[in-house]
Amino acid sequence: MSDAERRGVKRSSRELQQHLPRRPQEKDRAHNGTSSQIIQEIRQGEVRGGEAAGESGENSGSSRGLSRIRNNQPLGNTTEKFFHQILSHDLVTRPTDARFSKAGSEGSQIEVQSNYFHLTKRPDMKLLQYRVDFTPEIDHPGVKKALIRVHEQMIGKYIFDGTLLYNTTRLPQPLELISKRKSDDSEVRITLRLTSEIQKEDPVYTSVTNLILRRCMSMLNLVMIRRNFYDKEAREDVPNHPITIWPGYLTTIRHHEQEYFMNVEVINKFLRRDTAYDVMDKMRRANTDNLQVIFKHVTLSIKTNISKQERIKAELVGKIVMTGYNNKTYRIDDVDFVNRADSTFHLKKEDRDISYIEYYKNRYQQNIRFPNQPMLVSRPSRRDINGCANQNIEPQAIYLVPELCGMTGLSAEQRDNNNLKKAISTITRVTPDRRVETLLKFRRRLTNSPEIQRELRSWGLQFANDLVTCKARILPAKPLITGAGRINIREGEWSSDMQRNKMAVSAEFKEWIVILPSRMNQQVRHFVKLIQQVGLPQGFNVPEPRYVALEREQTSEYINAMRDNVSQRDYDIVMCVLRTNRTDTYSAIKKYTFCERGIPSQVITGRIIEGNQGKLMSVATKVMTQIACKLGAEPWKAQVPNKPWMIVGYDTFHDAAQRKAVGAFVASTNDSFTRYNSSVKIHSANEEISPSFQHHMLTSLKAYYMAQVENKSKILLPENIIVYRDGIGAGDIQTVLDIELGGIKEACKKAAMITKTGHYDPGISFVIVSKKINTRFFLKRRDAFGNPPCGTVVDNTVTLSERFDFFLVSQKVNQGTISPINFNVIYNSSNITPDIHQSLAYALTHVYFNWPGTVRVPAPIQYAHKLAYLIGERTQRMPLDNLAKYPYYL
Repeated sequence: MSDAERRGVKRSSRELQQHLPRRPQEKDRAHNGTSSQIIQEIRQGEVRGGEAAGESGENSGSSRGLSRIRNNQPLGNTTEKFFHQILSHDLVTRPTDARFSKAGSEGSQIEVQSNYFHLTKRPDMKLLQYRVDFTPEIDHPGVKKALIRVHEQMIGKYIFDGTLLYNTTRLPQPLELISKRKSDDSEVRITLRLTSEIQKEDPVYTSVTNLILRRCMSMLNLVMIRRNFYDKEAREDVPNHPITIWPGYLTTIRHHEQEYFMNVEVINKFLRRDTAYDVMDKMRRANTDNLQVIFKHVTLSIKTNISKQERIKAELVGKIVMTGYNNKTYRIDDVDFVNRADSTFHLKKEDRDISYIEYYKNRYQQNIRFPNQPMLVSRPSRRDINGCANQNIEPQAIYLVPELCGMTGLSAEQRDNNNLKKAISTITRVTPDRRVETLLKFRRRLTNSPEIQRELRSWGLQFANDLVTCKARILPAKPLITGAGRINIREGEWSSDMQRNKMAVSAEFKEWIVILPSRMNQQVRHFVKLIQQVGLPQGFNVPEPRYVALEREQTSEYINAMRDNVSQRDYDIVMCVLRTNRTDTYSAIKKYTFCERGIPSQVITGRIIEGNQGKLMSVATKVMTQIACKLGAEPWKAQVPNKPWMIVGYDTFHDAAQRKAVGAFVASTNDSFTRYNSSVKIHSANEEISPSFQHHMLTSLKAYYMAQVENKSKILLPENIIVYRDGIGAGDIQTVLDIELGGIKEACKKAAMITKTGHYDPGISFVIVSKKINTRFFLKRRDAFGNPPCGTVVDNTVTLSERFDFFLVSQKVNQGTISPINFNVIYNSSNITPDIHQSLAYALTHVYFNWPGTVRVPAPIQYAHKLAYLIGERTQRMPLDNLAKYPYYL
């Protein structure tokens, strides 16, 4: 038995793609004709124009169902997932009524251009799909491609992914070919069996077209990292910071309303110059007396002598690393302190045991300096598990050497570094004019490459040279209603107007307590005076608080001060002042006030109450508004349909390290959609689809009912329910309809029985709201491109023919290119028209009270986001129910 076996070192199928050997007992990979590795290669970034993947120099959806290919041959899960991610033709959510049109008419018309290129010529040929088997079995897809490549003259023009081969030439059946493997000069028998004919309308056809495009991308001397291409030569270091930014391109071909388009988005990857070993070394050297261990987004204050191994795991688990020797990325799931870099494993190719040190020196010319370093473990993802299941392979883990793993993304410390964020933004936030220039330059690179043009012509592919033009409309600006009348806003911002107007609905404020460091007594008292001063013109009277000064500033001192004082009197709110930004203290305060006392809290730091008087007035206004809202105030209202509807927002926080999720659900209880009842659940399974929608909805309907009874309304339950749900993958839409929409319908039935209102069957609109999309819009002004104005809506050309969807630009940005939001109405029994859907979505971006301006998404989604992340990152416990009536999470 080898050392690797004795130490329990395991390998995964992904590791084989790097030429890392398996354990001796591991069975050779079995081919499964129903599994299309072509899609897995696209997603995992293995397509390299025939090169061995191990030697070549991120927003996917889950899977459900699939339109089958012509002969009804079932396809593997890997193929299904990719089709859902790229094609999404499996579920039609557009109303089937032939008279239906998703195009609205409200607003003034303009033309915008988008980051798409028209596919002017598309392959018009029948594709044949062959299953390819190798005897003996070959593990590495790059080796398979090399063995197939020598027969190109006989096979004709083809695309091969390692399992399935596509061409336009009907081959003799069965066809057997013989190739010689260069490594040992042995013969390999290759068998090709025809499995299906793929017609032009099949989803697989468009997927193959995408693969052809990716083959062309590989000819541009770009580096593939996972499934995206990056331009290493154009990389740029962030000045004075150990971060390098690699620009890249994300491309997709798919059918939209009437035509096929190629979407091109400019993307960036952040690579740090430190390795996982550097992070380990830093954690080992850290002072353990008062160590702050950053575990995902949660910071814990550790006063005990926590072990070095625990500190290292807490810092690294959940992070993404990149191995520079093959430009692959991996998620760290564990750190193995038993196996080390000088451990051995069995190298199948040479039938011997070899250490990691020797292997990396021989294979990648990498010299490992620290033989005693522990190993990083990357466990198979759900995608890998499904792919292995299709091929009868046991999914196993990958072991990585820390000093060869560069850290990616930004650390928690770096994310809090305002100077770094500013430096990064100067590189990544490109103006619309520069972005358009980059897109057209990319298109010219495809045109100017003879090799790429030959490849495209051979498949009958051709793209337009200019960006796609779309018809758009600018929705009318939404006037705001305050206690002093209406405000006509300009460019989505009204902070100065609100300072002179009373709130639409104020709140009673009787008693509060301020807990502060004694050394900041004068500063804090001055700031409280400013809060009182800015509250008066807005009709919010702030009383004099009770002050409790702390001589020491430890977390325990704040908690003890609250225990000693808050329990003695009925305070409306607690305000705690921290001298510095202490995440552990902030979390402890929120956990105590929300989960133990059920009282709203406001936490501010010394940094924000320093500066000139003008800045302090602005900060005081924001803090005053937050306090007022937490007590039930409504600073302003927007012009919305004044109807007995309920507006719902839902978002999920995922903590991958602890494998938990937090689902937050907020629902309006008044006709102006400015007051929301909240409900939150912690899901131990880290699931995106919520099994708690029935509970959330029933809780919200009870709150709505009680609010209407209190207001003596004639209509006690909402006539329509409009749900805005934060984005999910296309493959999860059917699951959302089955589970979440189903839960809402069941809750409505129960609400009718509980409230004794008789039969209750409201109209329901369920809208998926996606922020992370690759569509951009540009408005041409004279000779330059700019961002479209606030209220721009696009519901044609680049939307999808199988959906009832539209894009909305709700904000003005001063830097970079605006990112629109996609709204996909997947259910609409309320029969709300496209115009109302678009106008309502835009109006709701005006009523997020934490910002005196429009936000990217409707306010209920933003509220749900704040709540989910507050519970997931800070308290990790359920808040008390009495807080649900007001937005305590602001």
